[in-house]
Amino acid sequence: MNFWQILGISFLILLATGVYGLVHSLLASRQAKKLVESWWGYEGARWYRMGYNIFAFIALLPLLALAIILPDGLIYMIPSPWNGLLTLVQLMGAGLAFVAARQTGLGYLAGLSQLMDRNIRQPQNKLETDGLYRFVRHPIYTGALIFLWAAPQLTWNGFALRLGFTLYFIIGGMAEEKRLVEEFGDEYRAYRLRTPMLIPGMKKHL
Repeated sequence: MNFWQILGISFLILLATGVYGLVHSLLASRQAKKLVESWWGYEGARWYRMGYNIFAFIALLPLLALAIILPDGLIYMIPSPWNGLLTLVQLMGAGLAFVAARQTGLGYLAGLSQLMDRNIRQPQNKLETDGLYRFVRHPIYTGALIFLWAAPQLTWNGFALRLGFTLYFIIGGMAEEKRLVEEFGDEYRAYRLRTPMLIPGMKKHL
């Protein structure tokens, strides 16, 4: 395949990733949650987070399959021993995301807390600014981005997939922050002014 054909396939994967991110964001909105609760009541709301996660995982599979099955081209492959170093960086990124998720509440994020305790709808109504949240506003996304971009091997399809998820993390993070401003008001605005979004030290934008 020539370069333009590979580029066209990469654009298709980028577009598919954008559709996935859009659906994911819409389902995460308060409007979607309220709609489910209006249809199925409180019990439906308790199951929503778990169902949301299951749907997100299942919908991710054909997207990944698309990147694997479609024709592709190699951008780079880091030789040994440096590929091992990048793999270590990837593991650090995954660990960062896991620690941030634990700080946020793994049970709640997975939807288990809502099922085990009928009184839990959301985490304690307190803005999280300690731990990893002192350095960035979205440490889970930061860890995920490190994992994605520290790959020791990169293809055009993989690049399109990573670019799509990077844009989703940024746009989705902005949408999430609108909800946080509605919930915490000036407290979150002040936190946003002093804390970067994804990259420590870049306070104005990321």
